[in-house]
Amino acid sequence: MNRNLVERERRSNMRHLFSRLFSLLPPPTTRRSAIPDRLEQATVYINQIRTRLEGLNQRRLQLEEGNRGTSRRTIMSPVINISEYSLDSGMEINLITESELNLSLSEIIRIIQEEGAEVLTLTHSNESNRNILTIHCEVNL
Repeated sequence: MNRNLVERERRSNMRHLFSRLFSLLPPPTTRRSAIPDRLEQATVYINQIRTRLEGLNQRRLQLEEGNRGTSRRTIMSPVINISEYSLDSGMEINLITESELNLSLSEIIRIIQEEGAEVLTLTHSNESNRNILTIHCEVNL
């Protein structure tokens, strides 16, 4: 009698453990599956999760490396070139900055106007992580 009770307890415990394991799996494709089939599904699922986790860990390390690389990168100082382009007081201003540097076009125009020039044309482009700004203006005498 004692052996029967021990065996019944063991089976109940195994049923409970299988139930906990199967609750962690995606729903089965068939309505009722045999326990060996469900155990095989659990093995496949665990291996898929392990592979996915390894891929995500590698991706995280790549992103952390990328972040460390950008934090050490020095930001280029803005480059400005001013030249006359005509005899009638025309001027060309070329400004090159890093794209991370926030530049306000209205602020640049305001400064040019305060210095006594009128903006005729303004061209802005973003190439290779750099802002390139060309301003044609005329100096008011």
